[in-house]
Amino acid sequence: MALSSQNSKERWFFLFIATLSQVSMAVIHLGIPALIPLIQDELKLSRTEVGLLTSVLNSGVVVAAIAAGKAADRFGERLIIAYGAMACGIIAMGMNWAAGFATLFPVLLLLGLATATATPAGSKAVAGWFHARERGTAMGVRQMAIPLGGAIAAMTLPSVALRYGWRFALAFAGLFAVGMGLAALFLYKEPPISSRRAEQGPVVGIKGLIQRRNIRSVLFFVFILGGAQWCYLAYLELYLTETLGFSIRLAASLLALGQICGVGGRVFWGFLSDRFFGSRRKPTLLVVGFLAILMTLWTSLFSPQTSSGLAFLVVALLGLTLLGWNGLYLAFVSELAGSRVAGMAIGLSNTGAFLGIVTLPPIFGFIVDHSNSYRPAWIGLAGMILVALSVLRCVREEDKYSL
Repeated sequence: MALSSQNSKERWFFLFIATLSQVSMAVIHLGIPALIPLIQDELKLSRTEVGLLTSVLNSGVVVAAIAAGKAADRFGERLIIAYGAMACGIIAMGMNWAAGFATLFPVLLLLGLATATATPAGSKAVAGWFHARERGTAMGVRQMAIPLGGAIAAMTLPSVALRYGWRFALAFAGLFAVGMGLAALFLYKEPPISSRRAEQGPVVGIKGLIQRRNIRSVLFFVFILGGAQWCYLAYLELYLTETLGFSIRLAASLLALGQICGVGGRVFWGFLSDRFFGSRRKPTLLVVGFLAILMTLWTSLFSPQTSSGLAFLVVALLGLTLLGWNGLYLAFVSELAGSRVAGMAIGLSNTGAFLGIVTLPPIFGFIVDHSNSYRPAWIGLAGMILVALSVLRCVREEDKYSL
């Protein structure tokens, strides 16, 4: 893509706008779980109802991800980024009128549908504005928005809610999202028409994408790695407290460290791919996956005698790898699909990832419950990542559009 010098300088500003928009949506999406104890207490929700509400929020993302990607391909990413953020904000503010489970359920479903717009549209923006030689780095920067939004939500929303109530906290987050949506609407610009004409890859539908072996391979990869991420997030703190005898505060500190390393990893692996692997994504993803396997196996060997220093090191490296591959992967998918259908391909990948998130953590927990040990679960997870890497090796990066 040949961009003028001025456009070349502006692209980082447009990336900043798109990233802020996704941060605002992540604050809402990941902030709701942080407010669940207060919501549950006020609305007298059962644990089953809490679980259903969490599921319906993520189900909305699964249902709408592909449609959001197709909309970004058809109407352009600017409108989808802007209206998606504004819709999230308005829906979050609408939760002020929730009176119980029956009213929260449809509202959270709508919120999930709106949240689904963020990743396909934002990733298409990166695919359109950035050349392959720096796309991995740019995609990593944009993907920082999700954990960054989660961190902001965890640090601010509970404190605001304890003082002013959870409804006010969500209204505040919603106002932020509406503001970021308006900023995207008026400040973000799409790549020049000349670069649109130069976009690569054939225009195909969902069926055409799935018929490509490369796309099927990366969908399997993201199903496993997406699920593995949430096994890490859901069970690491429990594992450290139950197996190593760490205090909840120390275990939470390790989990936070892993998430911070994951944020850094999203930029680091993209930069590594751009600068040292000639913008080839597959070799970098294979390196990341192999290191994740080693760290997962090392984690399985923890015992009450494991020092906190060693645990910090392993958890940090596991976060760097297992939580840090997302930006690089999305750059890979957009390039394999071709920028004309990048939004739809990324939406399809989001669906695959969320299916993995729904499927793998319960299996991990089932293994722990029935073996009375975390070790078989961690080893099994490492084995599944190895299978995913074996499938990824079949991707022909040099022959992107073949069936």
